[in-house]
Amino acid sequence: MLDGAIDADAPGCSAAVGVKGQVVWTGVRGVADTSTGVPVTTHTIFDIASVSKQFTATALLLLVDGGKLELNDPLSRYVPELPTWATTVTVGQLMHQTSGIPEYLGLLEAQGFELSDRTTQEEALQALAGVPKLEFQPGSQFEYSNSNYLLLGEIVRRVSREPLPQLLSEQIFQPLALTMVVDPTGPIPDKAIAYEKGSEGYRATKSGWEQVGDGGIQTTPSQLVGWADNYRTGRVGGSDLLNAQLSGAVSTEPGGADRYGAGIYLLGNGMLDHDGAWGGFVTAFRVSKDRTTSVAISCNTDKQDPEAFADKLAKLWR
Repeated sequence: MLDGAIDADAPGCSAAVGVKGQVVWTGVRGVADTSTGVPVTTHTIFDIASVSKQFTATALLLLVDGGKLELNDPLSRYVPELPTWATTVTVGQLMHQTSGIPEYLGLLEAQGFELSDRTTQEEALQALAGVPKLEFQPGSQFEYSNSNYLLLGEIVRRVSREPLPQLLSEQIFQPLALTMVVDPTGPIPDKAIAYEKGSEGYRATKSGWEQVGDGGIQTTPSQLVGWADNYRTGRVGGSDLLNAQLSGAVSTEPGGADRYGAGIYLLGNGMLDHDGAWGGFVTAFRVSKDRTTSVAISCNTDKQDPEAFADKLAKLWR
């Protein structure tokens, strides 16, 4: 499948299938760096972008379980510098993408920032502080916005009094023996170069955006399928976490079967799903209805369609 879709000397993809958390198959194709010809391997690191959201949500739910906050708490309690509309938005609405808060990405782009420019967490928060009103009444509809998870990450930081990367490492990555790091702009050993493809071929690209909470995790597909087993076992968080991740999932469209839970889509067929795309990196992540089988695939070019690959792999391994 990968060989037929990816040239051996072009930016490529790494894929993994897990059964009960154990990697049962891996596949790689293409190069991690076109200038050196270094190939993609099972150890190649990718920015998994929005697939990171489920980890932020898990950290939040662990704080809820510990009595540190509640999903019904108003956003203004934890981020008081936002306008008065923050009093009408709850933490749970942020988690379920029903807040009505616009995309901070678009707000920063409107200020003239480009992908290669350095932008900070504080600049993103300041952009949101300048929003005069919400796009719709909180809780009235689903609309995916990275701002929701940027703010959740900020809430986790302020409530726990720990940087989000440190908290995720201590509470999730280390207990599950996962090789993951939250660092969207720093140098990471074995990390692939990201590429965008235009009319003149592949062009290396690099993001200088430092925000975390909505993205930022660097890891491999093999590590992702290891994480997927927590949806079956609840090793981190226990049964209470498993229930909280999906119990309040909201419909993503009127009359539709798909719902959005704690940073993860619950599809109408019972599977869990989330994809991610940022700065040339793209990732797809799936967990089967019975939670025993998972698929993850990451690519270092936005030319590839990891969701299509995941569809094919899921049929083979269901």
